[in-house]
Amino acid sequence: MMDAIHLAEYLLKDIRQRKQDFSDSLVNGSIDTIENYRFTVGQVRGMTYVEDLIKAAMKGIDLENE
Repeated sequence: MMDAIHLAEYLLKDIRQRKQDFSDSLVNGSIDTIENYRFTVGQVRGMTYVEDLIKAAMKGIDLENE
């Protein structure tokens, strides 16, 4: 079970960093076309969805039973 928790933590860290990178590009104005804007917004939404899925899957795991 601990390996699954470490995997989830690793994935969440990477997802959050990528989501922040995409969000930063939206904020700093480096998006030059509407297609790139739509792509970037889609990436942020997708990362948020996956992050929520991982958090929901990990919810309720009792670490004290390890």
